[in-house]
Amino acid sequence: MAMSMKKIGAIAVGGAMVASALATGAFAAEKVGDVDAFAADVVADGNANVDIVVGSNAAALDVVSAANIAAKIGSLMFTEGTVENGAATISVKAEAESDDIDLLDADDITLASGETVLLVAAADGDYADEMAETTTYASDVEFATVTKKETLGSLSTLTKVSDIDPSDWVDDDDNDAVEFVFAKIENNSGEFDINEEYAAYATIAFADDEETFANTIALDEGYAIPFLGEEYRIVKISSDDDYVAVGKEVFDGVIKEGESYDIGNGYTVSVDSILKSGDEDYKANVKILKDGKTVAEKFEAVGGDEGDQLKLIYNGVGVVVNEAWENVGSDYGYAETLITTNTVQLDVGEEYIPDWELNVVQNSTGTFGLDDEVTGTVVGLALVYTGDDEEDLDSGDEFDIADYVTLTLDDEDDDDKLKAFFKMDESKEVSLAIGQNVNVLNAQIKLAEIDAEAKEAVVMTAPIAVLDSEASLDAADKGLILVGGPVVNALTAELADAGLVAIDNESPATLAVAAGAANGNDVLVVAGGDRAATEEAAEALIDML
Repeated sequence: MAMSMKKIGAIAVGGAMVASALATGAFAAEKVGDVDAFAADVVADGNANVDIVVGSNAAALDVVSAANIAAKIGSLMFTEGTVENGAATISVKAEAESDDIDLLDADDITLASGETVLLVAAADGDYADEMAETTTYASDVEFATVTKKETLGSLSTLTKVSDIDPSDWVDDDDNDAVEFVFAKIENNSGEFDINEEYAAYATIAFADDEETFANTIALDEGYAIPFLGEEYRIVKISSDDDYVAVGKEVFDGVIKEGESYDIGNGYTVSVDSILKSGDEDYKANVKILKDGKTVAEKFEAVGGDEGDQLKLIYNGVGVVVNEAWENVGSDYGYAETLITTNTVQLDVGEEYIPDWELNVVQNSTGTFGLDDEVTGTVVGLALVYTGDDEEDLDSGDEFDIADYVTLTLDDEDDDDKLKAFFKMDESKEVSLAIGQNVNVLNAQIKLAEIDAEAKEAVVMTAPIAVLDSEASLDAADKGLILVGGPVVNALTAELADAGLVAIDNESPATLAVAAGAANGNDVLVVAGGDRAATEEAAEALIDML
């Protein structure tokens, strides 16, 4: 063994005799052995392929040099790939105004002291017209007790969903859901007031090609509705606990028994089994898994004559299974499945935002009702104003409806005018996967593709410099970078004693490779005759990397 070491040492010393000069930027160093190949291999597959060792007796400059080398290697650690499944966050900004009405102009409206007017706008003016002109309001709804009802037509940045049942879960019709805003204004001796329950935002579902409130339809799980400018899918409506759960669709389709859908962030939805429980009745076993571990599970009847649905919610993930069936040979089953993320529970009868309470909109034989419990025929959701009375409103005053729409008063510098109108100046951020459509602020947006150089962020550990007392040439499992000469670094001293490197007090800045000297792994010595020369060698290496 000793003879073998002497032979290797002779080769190394011989190499030192033909050392070449390395000049990199402002720094220069002598290099011995294949330094270029060593430098090219410090990072492999995005991870550090070396350990860094500094002497226990090293000067402060050596420690700093080792840290700088580690930082440089850390900066090289990333992975690259081709975008196959991508996503993007898109900002959408929209502004619009409704028609206006002059509260002081008899040609527009005659509103005497003590009288009230209900103003209505919608995503589509035809719906607003019908809501103002033909709708009957329940006696306990403030909008029932008004002197006049006026439509302000379309507020184009309110949202309309033109097909709330895109997978035809319930029927084949392209039923609609439309956003509305309501404001009841009272003339109080020439001043104008908006009192508690005088204003509301609502999203309401209508039968296909119908615009009158009498032709609204009941909401159902799986339906899509707009809510404050964004499209959501209904995951669950609970009359027992008075809430409506809604989420953002990530999948709406068929999942085969035994297969799963990967949502991302460690979550998957699995259809474990489909069991036939009668001639045409089926039960589905569905699981939500996090990092491969089941965190929520349901086994329930789906479809059939009763139209049963399996509904499962866990930590923002929502699942609705509407139907199940088997293939012709009864070998395996399928489940018609909706999956949502960002699923939230909207508590009816509670404040959704300060001063705005969530109610359900009811259709009771054609009459518009509001309730703070999930009861009756629920055709929509509403946010009703429950704050303090807003009194003595005049030109320049504004009233915010659900932090979404603003009712504005403006005299246009004419004391004989007071125009009232709705306006919006709203921004939304939406996340889209490639190929996904989204309806936001009444704009249909589709992410067609992502054109980018893909760099995936991954968890990586940059090399940390350790002391020579904590490292060993015999036990190394990767290449080593030794900072400091034989006087300060014990491992460099071992190599010098074996004749594998030749560094003394007169040596210039040197980068020397001892091939296979660390348990079969290469070693790079970064050193010089003094601490300044060692620092210069370290800077030369950093410039190479």
